[in-house]
Amino acid sequence: MKNEMRKFYLNRISILFVGVVLAMMVFSQTLFAAGEVYKARLSYHWGPKHYSAIMTNKFAEEVGKATNGRLQIDVFPQGQLYNIQQVVPALAQGSVDMAGILSLMFLGADKNLNFLGMQNLFSSFQQMRDYLEKDPIGSKYWNNLQKKLGIKILAYVPVGPAAYFSTARPLDSVAAFKGLKARTLVGTEKYSFKPLGVNYVKVSTSEVYSALKSGMIDTVMTVPSAMKGQSWWDFFKYAQLPYQLYADAVIAVNLRWWESLPRDIQDIVQNQVGPMITEEATNGVMAFSKDILDEFVRDHNGTVSTLSKAEFQKLLDLERKEIYPAIGENMDPELYQSVMKYVGLN
Repeated sequence: MKNEMRKFYLNRISILFVGVVLAMMVFSQTLFAAGEVYKARLSYHWGPKHYSAIMTNKFAEEVGKATNGRLQIDVFPQGQLYNIQQVVPALAQGSVDMAGILSLMFLGADKNLNFLGMQNLFSSFQQMRDYLEKDPIGSKYWNNLQKKLGIKILAYVPVGPAAYFSTARPLDSVAAFKGLKARTLVGTEKYSFKPLGVNYVKVSTSEVYSALKSGMIDTVMTVPSAMKGQSWWDFFKYAQLPYQLYADAVIAVNLRWWESLPRDIQDIVQNQVGPMITEEATNGVMAFSKDILDEFVRDHNGTVSTLSKAEFQKLLDLERKEIYPAIGENMDPELYQSVMKYVGLN
């Protein structure tokens, strides 16, 4: 009887011991996983004073805070890794984990998105995003782009409202464009330049400063933030309002790398930090741009001309009768008709 009792207690102790060991193993593995640090490289081309650079840096900082350091993002600004043209293919190929991308750069991957380069088409960043994310046809093409490239958009960091800046003369009329020498960055710009009588040459962002200095170009369609961030106002004397384009930008991630992250980290980045940065960046970009234009006038002897109602209507008529249809020829008819209807032009 005593031997049987001894065996019984020994068996119970053995079972308890095994249970404790297994529990400790599970706990240690969980603790290790929770404490594992993931690192990402994020590339963008903007200068340090550019609004998108400021907000992208904040995104990286907030991700680190929100994940308690479990996801650390190393930021590489000013094209240190990839310039404005290189960053989309680099992200798609997984050569870099994250990137800040001017949305217009996606036109090289899908010409159906040419409408993003149509001047005076959308009335706000939100209207444009709503079409891309909520409209059945717009969202289909926006999602197909991300699927095609193997990327995922995590936040919007708008570069700002875009206007024409020039070293040549006041841009106070449609006729004032004739004979200007403009930089072109994306294919849709040439459709606007031709009927305006503007000469143009393709110049990368990193080359604009030297091109302005040499006189190769005298006009750029850009955002106030870039004018300041790239020091182009060393040469610009004139700006034209109203703004012609809502130039958006995104923080995107390589999808394969993204899917390697734990789900809780994905949730924090996608549902907490991303929306927070998007809201802050969008709410602040218009005031930030106005402050720079004020600085341009106050400290750099700049002149800001606003087109009269009659001159602006001339520009709108030109765009809607000639420029939009020409750009639309390179888009799927379904998409072109959809976006025209969405903004009330069809």
